[in-house]
Amino acid sequence: MSRALRNLSLLTTAAMFLVVLMGAWVTNTGSADGCGAHWPLCHGTFMPDWDYEAIVEFSHRVVAGIAGLMTTILFLWVWRKLPKRRDLFWAALTGLAFVVWQGALGALAVLWPQPKAVLALHFGFSVMCFAGVLMVSILLYRPLGELRDLTVSPALRRWIWTVIGYTYVVMYLGAYVRHQDAALACTGWPLCNDQLLPPLTGPVGVNFIHRVGAALSVVIVIRLWSMTRAASRGLRLGGNLALLLVLLQVVSGALFPLGYYNLLTQMLHTSLITAFWGVLSYLALQIWPIRQPTQVQLPEASA
Repeated sequence: MSRALRNLSLLTTAAMFLVVLMGAWVTNTGSADGCGAHWPLCHGTFMPDWDYEAIVEFSHRVVAGIAGLMTTILFLWVWRKLPKRRDLFWAALTGLAFVVWQGALGALAVLWPQPKAVLALHFGFSVMCFAGVLMVSILLYRPLGELRDLTVSPALRRWIWTVIGYTYVVMYLGAYVRHQDAALACTGWPLCNDQLLPPLTGPVGVNFIHRVGAALSVVIVIRLWSMTRAASRGLRLGGNLALLLVLLQVVSGALFPLGYYNLLTQMLHTSLITAFWGVLSYLALQIWPIRQPTQVQLPEASA
């Protein structure tokens, strides 16, 4: 396997992780409109004035563009040089497809104002880009045939996919909380404004629903961790990391209403959920379904 290709995949994974963080930086600093209604230029130029919001937004665009170019090169390299590695092809294509969707959604958000429910999708697309290139990096070191665990129980297989689907919904809710400026709508923790069940309307309702979703994610990940205790080494590693990261994620989220709501804690919160999604991607590779060959019915020989 080409060392240069492996290095490119690792650099692209790191670049995509940085794109996710910078996207959160843009949102958390209210810099989404820093370049006005111009795209891909910023206020009609490649060199915007030294305005904080413009620099934040334009820096994110530049890094996202570079990461998108790297993802494209990675896909073309895999497609042209390793045509028999279908696992790598589909992982690289996943990263490229979501890079395109992410860029399109970002451009639309600038040129035509979008509802906040739509803007929250941007984060989900970003982590899917990251997952795609991360899977390429993993598969370049361990092909799917070696990584996949054929002995995993159907119950564990179903539960891992359940955790993945549920986590994506909770991540969307978290992004929606940020876009609604509802991160501090609930003061105190674990109670919301000293209430066990606050009104489920407005920013308070959005924040509280996300809190409940995050609490339930701990429960389902604990069950995942418990189910991986008797599984293979790779699944045990994934279960351990998933539990550690989801607990750290809840702690980082609890810092907000306890008086530690700042850019550093917000970036920490984003880093942890992105890393958690990466671990779930690693688990998904180990339980990836095997395509069964088509059975061809041969005609019976005539007597």
